[in-house]
Amino acid sequence: MAAAFLSLPTILNAQTENPRGIYKMMTLTGKQDIIKAPFDQYKICTDSVTLMLSVQDAAFRIGDNDHKVFNYTGEQPKDENDKGTLIYDSNADHFTMKWWNAGSGHVYFPDNNWCIEKYEANQYSETGRKIFDALTATSVTDKTNPLLGTWRVLGDVDELRDIKKALPKMHEHYASSKYHNSFYIFSPNTFALVFRFQGGVVNPVEYDGKKAYKLNGKTQRVKWLTKDRIAIEEIIDYRIDWKILERVTDDQTMLNRIASQYVSRHRR
Repeated sequence: MAAAFLSLPTILNAQTENPRGIYKMMTLTGKQDIIKAPFDQYKICTDSVTLMLSVQDAAFRIGDNDHKVFNYTGEQPKDENDKGTLIYDSNADHFTMKWWNAGSGHVYFPDNNWCIEKYEANQYSETGRKIFDALTATSVTDKTNPLLGTWRVLGDVDELRDIKKALPKMHEHYASSKYHNSFYIFSPNTFALVFRFQGGVVNPVEYDGKKAYKLNGKTQRVKWLTKDRIAIEEIIDYRIDWKILERVTDDQTMLNRIASQYVSRHRR
């Protein structure tokens, strides 16, 4: 369903196309006139939904902030009462977004006036690039490093000897558990945690065969339960627990998985 979300269109009329793809905010025109973007912020533009990803330090959040698909509108509102968001000067490479700020007191946004944001494709901060590399990675199978890939977090157990009894319950209650839509992404060079629509720190990771990996200088032991299920050791207050992960085997990227969930919300 979501596989085509991020395909880019063929450019026919360079300035009047609908923006489709991943774009970074480059400049903002507001209270302080034109300034370099004060936020590490991205728009993910698809035919079905527009999502915004914001980065702060090494964490990120994805949201449906705009509540509309970004299609070309032209630069001018329909009339003086029209305060709808405008999208123009747009194609696969860039677009301009003009929106009305009805609030007051913001550092950058003008009070009760228009704000202009310019976006460009193929532009990322260092952290942004790592995040999107993780979110757009497709499933991989690597015999030399079987940890690579995306793993769904099912839950925790105190003792691995209880795992056979615990697994059916984890699957049964997964949709209502605190781990619903929580994932670990192991890429060749970095690790990312996605918890629903936000992500944890994206850090360098070192692999020690299939039995352990090192993150932030700390070794995490791995026990293989089956080919597609693992248990990761967690030491909390000198107590050992095990986090149970199950490999995601479909071909969806994490970004398309998140986008499809927002689309499903709109259709309810």
